[in-house]
Amino acid sequence: MPRMLIGRFLGWIALFAAGAVLVRDGLAWADTRALTPLSLGGLWSNLNASGLIAARHMIERLAPWLWHGAFGPVLAIWALPVLAIVGAALLWTCRRTRPRRFRKTSVTRRPF
Repeated sequence: MPRMLIGRFLGWIALFAAGAVLVRDGLAWADTRALTPLSLGGLWSNLNASGLIAARHMIERLAPWLWHGAFGPVLAIWALPVLAIVGAALLWTCRRTRPRRFRKTSVTRRPF
């Protein structure tokens, strides 16, 4: 049960982040009249630039082909669909499996 709750919470966070990226991209388009979508790498750089740089140096030191072949292209993907798909997938997989039970009220409805 706690795993499902954490999964739903992270799903809502991812959907909220996708909405924030959508608003950012919309405001950037309205300001410049040019579509400049925010990539995953750009989002990571905006949130924690030193962490991105440290991760790049560590990966390039251990396996340079891994950065250029896998991480670089993945970080170049537009962040909006990735966050939206991850959020929707988390919410769908961590959904409630049983229907909610509602309390029965003591007042019964009578037809007129």
